[in-house]
This record gives sequence, structure tokens and C-alpha cells, in this order.
Amino acid sequence: MNTNKTSDSESPKFKQIIDTATELFIRFGLRRVTVEEICQTAKISKMTFYKYFGNKIDLAEYIIFKILDEAQLEFDNIFNQSNSFADKINQFLKMKMGYAQRFSKEFYLDFLNLSPKIHNKILEYTERNQLEFINLIEQAQRNSEVRKDISIKFITFMQNHIFELIEDKKLFALYNNLEKLTNDMVNFYFYGIMGKK
Repeated sequence: MNTNKTSDSESPKFKQIIDTATELFIRFGLRRVTVEEICQTAKISKMTFYKYFGNKIDLAEYIIFKILDEAQLEFDNIFNQSNSFADKINQFLKMKMGYAQRFSKEFYLDFLNLSPKIHNKILEYTERNQLEFINLIEQAQRNSEVRKDISIKFITFMQNHIFELIEDKKLFALYNNLEKLTNDMVNFYFYGIMGKK
């Protein structure tokens, strides 16, 4: 397998594999899509596939790392802006809903459990983003943009619990798609059951 993915990314065949596999994975999940399907849809030979990737998992990891890195950049851009807390949250929610609309439930569940490398990367980004988010809430409380009668400890606990829920298969079973689940989770976390003011 050629491990120099940076130079490979210039190759039209490599890009064809990535674009085709991304579309198939997002639509059907990782487990259901085969190397044969990727090659057939991309109109490339298996020999070409194996020139760039050792197997389907290797390809899936590359694609998921790319998605995670892009999402992290987007997150950083939102939270580094100097606009209000409400604006940042609205942009963050828009970003979350964009990913939820794009990804199938099957893809999301598959990539969460695909490999230890992906799991560790998700944990790394999640922990970093949680800290940034709590700092942002603390600042928003000082600026009276967020209720001061709810402790940061409780907000942190609830935030951690919500991140645990995204891997709960019982919760996923209640929904047909990721978009509706994401919408319910973010609305409940940010607005509770009393609704927006």
C-alpha cells in the first residue's frame, strides 16, 4: 500500500476513489459497501484501488479522518469569531444540522465503532471541544448571555451525558434518521422543554 496520501491526493484516480467511497459510505454505511462496489462505481480496477489502500477499513479511516479534521476546522472558525454567544451557538447548530442532514444513520453508527484509531480521534476532538465550549459558556454567563442560576458543573455534566448518548443504540432505534435525532438533542440541550424565548 502506498502510504503517502498527501502526494496521492493529486492523482485523479485517488480522488475518484475518495469521492465515490465517501458518497457510498455516507449513503449506505461502511459495513454494507464493498471494495467491489467502490471500484465498479468509480470505474477503476481493483489493482488501482489496492495501489492506494490496503483494504476498505484503510480507505474508510482516511475518509473519516478527513471529515473529522474538516469539522474541527469549521468548529474552530465558529468559536474563534468575536461575535455574540447566541451567534456562535446558532452557527454551531447550523453546522451540526448540516452534518446530520448529510450522513445516514448507518454511516454514523458504523464509523463510531470502526477502529480504535477513529475512536481515539473522536475522543481527542470531543474533549478539546468540550473544554472550549465550557469556557465559552463561563464567559457568556459573565456577560449575562447565559442564565447564571445554572452551575457550570451541572452544564458540564449534562454536556458529557449528551456526548455519551450519541453512542446509545437504544436512542438511535427511536429515530429513522440522524437529522431528527440531532435536532431533538440540540434543542433539548439549549432550549429545554419550555421552548425558545
